[in-house]
Amino acid sequence: MSKISDIKEKIKSIKDPVSNLSFQESSAIKHVGIDEESNTVMFVVEVEKKNPDVMKELTREIAKVVKIDMGYKGIKIDFVEKKVEKSGPKTILIASGKGGVGKSTVTANLAYAMMRLGKRIAIIDADVYGANMPKILGGTGHQLLGNKDGKIYPFEKDGIQMVSTEYLVEKNRALLLRGPMLNKVLKLFFEDTLWTGEIDYFLVDLPPGTGDIMLDMRTFIDDAKMVLVTTPQANASHIAIKAGYAAKDLGHEILGVIENMSYYEIQGEKHYIFGQGGGKEVADELMVELLEQLPIVPSNTSIYSESDIAGIHYLNLAHQIMKLVK
Repeated sequence: MSKISDIKEKIKSIKDPVSNLSFQESSAIKHVGIDEESNTVMFVVEVEKKNPDVMKELTREIAKVVKIDMGYKGIKIDFVEKKVEKSGPKTILIASGKGGVGKSTVTANLAYAMMRLGKRIAIIDADVYGANMPKILGGTGHQLLGNKDGKIYPFEKDGIQMVSTEYLVEKNRALLLRGPMLNKVLKLFFEDTLWTGEIDYFLVDLPPGTGDIMLDMRTFIDDAKMVLVTTPQANASHIAIKAGYAAKDLGHEILGVIENMSYYEIQGEKHYIFGQGGGKEVADELMVELLEQLPIVPSNTSIYSESDIAGIHYLNLAHQIMKLVK
């Protein structure tokens, strides 16, 4: 049994005094990590209510087990309040600290993986200054159509619907907008797009870093979840951590971290071209899970088939994310 599994096993019987359910019964332990250098265990614990007395009691109970019984030097606990599940489509924000980490490719392949699992998917390409989704999905040159009420129809490919800021400008031109005008673009996508049928998941491809789009996102959707995309490189992970903390400050719940371009495999041997550890560093710092380490797989297309090695990784990633946003 691993150290983390052992910790989870030891504390599973602790009860939330509000629900009177054990951590095991309520699946309250959302993350466990160990800082080996400081011998500290880090937790994310879901509670019914963020009551100071309850959190103090649970901290004391966890400390008894982890510090006294198991010998760890310290604990760090991030309590999150259980949210009431809402019906309707789920929105997942795909974010990154910097450009060039493959965020849009991850978004598109995650959409295909979810579609292959029987879900109805729509993509909102909100990367206003670097919209790339039309090229990835084969929708370059699509003519954006609307009705007399000013509402627009999305592009559709393989059952996946998509709108993009690329359709709002002339070919090879950038969208030069700030503040209120960007808000109007988001309104067009979130409120004035004529999606076909009932959508299960909206995937929103955000611009890299933190800016007006991330700030405005809660105006249109207040219960969106976020995943952060990084690479193993130290410079990418360093900026991803900053973006993660900014997202938390804005009230976005981060589901976990995706490490893209993790390794290149030749005859069963993994070659870490861009280094190692970046994704885990981000996940540990933000106290979330490292959801997947995606390999580098040469391909003539940006979309992997479900039988490709990368396609199998994306199916696993889709399963994890769908489970987390239930």
